[in-house]
Amino acid sequence: MDTSIPAGWHLVSFLSISKNKRMAATLGLISMLCCVMLFPRLHALILYTESNSSSSPIANLTLDPVKLKLTWDSSVSFTEYTCCMEVGQSFVCKTVYNKTYVFSISHPKPIHKGALFRVEATHNHTLYSAAGRFIPQGMNGTSVENFSCVIYNISFMNCTWKAGRNAPEDTQYFLFWGYSKKEDVQECPHYIRDSPGRHIACSFQDVKDIKEEVYFLVNGSSNESEIQFYDEYIDLYEIEKLTPPLNITVSCSEDRAECIVQWKWPQLSHLERNGDGCFKYQIDIRNKKTNANPKESCNECPTVPGTSFTFQNYNVKEKYTLQIRAKGYNCLISQNWGEWSEPIEFGMDGNPDDAVLIYTIVLLLIALGTILVVLVIFFLCKRYCSLKKMFSPVPQPKNKFGELFQISDKYIQREWMDLPPTKYETEEITTVEEIK
Repeated sequence: MDTSIPAGWHLVSFLSISKNKRMAATLGLISMLCCVMLFPRLHALILYTESNSSSSPIANLTLDPVKLKLTWDSSVSFTEYTCCMEVGQSFVCKTVYNKTYVFSISHPKPIHKGALFRVEATHNHTLYSAAGRFIPQGMNGTSVENFSCVIYNISFMNCTWKAGRNAPEDTQYFLFWGYSKKEDVQECPHYIRDSPGRHIACSFQDVKDIKEEVYFLVNGSSNESEIQFYDEYIDLYEIEKLTPPLNITVSCSEDRAECIVQWKWPQLSHLERNGDGCFKYQIDIRNKKTNANPKESCNECPTVPGTSFTFQNYNVKEKYTLQIRAKGYNCLISQNWGEWSEPIEFGMDGNPDDAVLIYTIVLLLIALGTILVVLVIFFLCKRYCSLKKMFSPVPQPKNKFGELFQISDKYIQREWMDLPPTKYETEEITTVEEIK
């Protein structure tokens, strides 16, 4: 048993059909009991079908649901086998020359609703076959709903889902994913939780190999009941939200009354060659007086295959807004419209880049002129003006009283004499006591 496979991805074994139906039933029961013993958390049941031969040497069909790898045993050395898978209305068969087959990237199908597998071989003009049906266990309505993923900003991916309508409140979901051509299977690196703490989304970074197909599986666990899993195969390039076109420029001519709009294709991580011929573009040009935000549908917007567009009936007295978006065409690029570019204004004031340049130059000239005038005034004042003349001190009123005291002080005669020291007499204190 491969212990690296997450819970919910299990090996499913099948029967060996014999002529005696009772013996076949007995062997099938024993096989099922062995599976229950080996895989106590098995999420699949086996339905047995009869072969068209009296004794089929093909037996023990085993399925790895993760890789869609089917293996079997055979007591006869067949030169070739026909391996088939039926999912819903889809039916795929492939001729193989050994006792194992991995359904390739061109025809894998999700099996969360069940699938039928069959192996046939011919020996001595006799056709032998064995078949087994994969049925996931769990209560209906417990698997996730509305599962979807989107790639944005070239290498980021978000996957979201809703809890099953019949899922218990303690149900917790886990997302696993892996490339169809690779062996490694990874769990979601960054879960996003709702208020009760249940996983409802997953965030991925640095997603590579967008041209390849990826297998997604959302498994669930609960203490109340068994949870059905959900799986899906997705071509990553089909879910990519394209970034806006790059380097958008507008050049208008008053004489011709038209504007030439040019741009470059959106940036893609998996675009290995020139992007010409891989995109279609939608152009939204409207008068500035109207709403500048394009509608999501934009039915009246022109669509062009190249990276240039000529806007006719240009009025130099009006101002316009321009936005462009892209989608894939004839390449492994998403066929859905991508994001709109930021609004670009043109007209009336000329090219928006020129207007910004002129405005910047005017501000610089004003600043330089102001500095020059201040410097000229400063040097002129320093050269021809005296600070003492400009800022002479204010005269103070004459203090006549001060002069009077100064003059009188000259005629005052001062005499000094020594006084004899003061004598102090000794005083006697008599204590009187009262006699009783």
